[in-house]
Amino acid sequence: MKNHTRGVAPRRGVARAALSSALSLAWVALVVAAPLAAAWVASSLAAHGGGSVRAAAASGLLVFPALPVLWEAASAWRRSRRAKPRPRVLTLVDRMVLRTLAVSLAFVGALLARDPQGAFVALNSRGDWMLDGRHDARSEAARRRVFWLAARSEWLYHLTDENPFHAGATRRPPPPRPSPSPAFAAPSPAGARPVAEAPAEPPPEAPRDARAWPWPAEMHPAVRALPAAAETSPEAVGRYLAAQERDPWRLALAVHDYVADRVEYDVPSYRAGVYPPQDAVTTFRTRRSVCAGYAALFEAIGRAAGLTVETVVGRARGVVSEGMGEGHAWSAVKLDGRWRLVDTTWDAGYVSADGFHKRYRTEYFLTPPEVFLVKHFPDEARWQLVATPWSAGEYMRAPTLDPGFFAAGMRLAAPSRAESDARGFIDVVIENPRRRSVLVDVSADGGARLRCPLSGGDTVTARCALTGRDLHAVTIFVAPRRGETHWSVGSLRVHNR
Repeated sequence: MKNHTRGVAPRRGVARAALSSALSLAWVALVVAAPLAAAWVASSLAAHGGGSVRAAAASGLLVFPALPVLWEAASAWRRSRRAKPRPRVLTLVDRMVLRTLAVSLAFVGALLARDPQGAFVALNSRGDWMLDGRHDARSEAARRRVFWLAARSEWLYHLTDENPFHAGATRRPPPPRPSPSPAFAAPSPAGARPVAEAPAEPPPEAPRDARAWPWPAEMHPAVRALPAAAETSPEAVGRYLAAQERDPWRLALAVHDYVADRVEYDVPSYRAGVYPPQDAVTTFRTRRSVCAGYAALFEAIGRAAGLTVETVVGRARGVVSEGMGEGHAWSAVKLDGRWRLVDTTWDAGYVSADGFHKRYRTEYFLTPPEVFLVKHFPDEARWQLVATPWSAGEYMRAPTLDPGFFAAGMRLAAPSRAESDARGFIDVVIENPRRRSVLVDVSADGGARLRCPLSGGDTVTARCALTGRDLHAVTIFVAPRRGETHWSVGSLRVHNR
C-alpha cells in the first residue's frame, strides 16, 4: 500500500503561507483604507459646509502616519524605561495597523457623532468633490462607485430622524411655498436685462388635453357654489361634491380645491414646533392645520366622495432647502387605475414673515411623478410612482425646482446639481423654448440679492457674480411675460471657491 502522507505536509505548509500572506495584505489594506475613509468623510463635510476641502483631506495624514507613528514612538519610549520589558506579542506592522484603526475609528466617530444627518447629507451630496468638472466615462464610473458607498451611510440619517408625523417626533414640517418675488421692480446691475430677448407675448401653444398637467388654476364651480347646509362635515362635503361632479378626475379637482381654499396654514404652530390634532374632523372644524391636516382632510372628503385616496408621509424640500428637507405629508388618489400625486398644502398659499397668504393654484394637483419627486421624497419608495425609484442621494443632488419651472417648458441645462462649487461667477443655463420672462438673483449668505445679467433667446444664460467665500443662493424667477409678478421656481446652492 502506498504512503500518501508524504505530500500532505508540504501542501498544508503552502496553504498556511498563502493564508498568512492574505491576512497580511488585508491588514495593510486596512492601513490604507481607514485613513482614506476618514479623509473622505472630513473633506465631504468641508465641501458641503463651505470649508477648506484640502485641509480636511489632509487630515488623513494625521490618521496615518502622524498619530499612529507618534503613538508607537511613545509606546517604545515607555517600554525602554522599564527594567524588564515583556516580550512583544504583535509585530510592528500589526501594531501600526491596530493603532491606525483605533485613530481612524475615533476620528470618524467624532465627525459622525457631531452631526449624523449632516454627515449623511455631505457624503451623498458632495462625496464626489474630487471629481468636480470631470464627466468622462472613467470619472462617471468612479462617481457611481463613490455614491454607492455614500448610500451605505443611510443608517446615519435614520439614527436621528424625527418626522413630525411619526410617533414621538418633534421636527417641523415645511410650510407652503415662500413669498412671491418683488424682484421685478428692483434695480438691475449695469448691463443687465430683465429678460433675454423675450417677446412681449409668448408664442402660441398647441391646444392641450383638458386632463393634462398643469390644470388651469380655476376653482371648481361646485366648490364656489357649495351651500352652508352641505358644509357640516367632511363626509357631507364629499357627498355633495360627488353629486355635483360625475367625472372622477374633476371630482378629485373639486376635493383638492375645497381643501386648498378652506384651510389656512397654521404658521404659529409650525414656528413653535408644537401641533394641535391634525385629524380631518379637527382640521375641518378649525379651518387651520399644517400639512398633515390638509392631507387628512383631502383623504376624508375624497373617500366620502367615492375616490380611492391614501396619505403619503416623507420628506420635502422647500425652495431654499438642503439635504432631505423636513417632514411632510401629502396625498395620492387613484384615477383610471393609476395612482396620482397631490399636495394641497403647497397649492393653498405661501408663508412670509407676516404669516400665511392664500394663493390658490394647481401645480401640485396630479403632478407628474418625476416632477413631484424633485421636492418630495416618500418614506416608502413605492409612492415615488416612477419606473426606477430614486435613492436618497439622487433626490438630494437634484436641483430644487418647483413644478412651475417644468410647467413653463423649461429645462435646467447647468448646473446639474443642487449644490456646486464655482470661482468668481457661475453660469445658470436654462432652456426656455416658450420664451417665458426669466429673472435670476444671487445672494451671499442670506445678504442682499443681486440681479444676474441675462443673455440668449431660446436658451437663457444668467451669469451670477459670486462675492466673498460665502455660500451663495441662486434663485430663479419666472413669469408668463414681462411686467407680471415673477414667482420663484427654484434655487441652487453655490460655494465660491
